[in-house]
Amino acid sequence: MASLWKRRARQKGDAKVQRGDAPLTDRAALDRLLRHLPEAEEVRPRLSEPFFARAWDAEAECDYWVASDGERVTCYTISGLTLRQAAAVRVRWDAMRGRSALSEDLLADLIARQTGCSVTLMS
Repeated sequence: MASLWKRRARQKGDAKVQRGDAPLTDRAALDRLLRHLPEAEEVRPRLSEPFFARAWDAEAECDYWVASDGERVTCYTISGLTLRQAAAVRVRWDAMRGRSALSEDLLADLIARQTGCSVTLMS
């Protein structure tokens, strides 16, 4: 039986970042934006005020970053990383949070620097 604690080799693949936005007043757009997010129905009521959260989906191997200013919701979907790589990106973002606004470019640069992966921005 393989050990769960065995250190895995660092992957150097291709990570993808996709950004989606929806106004809180557009229920259909918000439904589309949140449809893949784990526990979306628990998050939805909190989006009417400033909010930031992340959720790792182990089955899909995606990290979701959700931000709301109380009027508009932005969701970044990051795929192509291992859980360990996603955690490293989160830790680095937490260290610089408040000094820079989250954007696709900043997130892509952060992922590339932390993991060594190439990063593709999806539209």
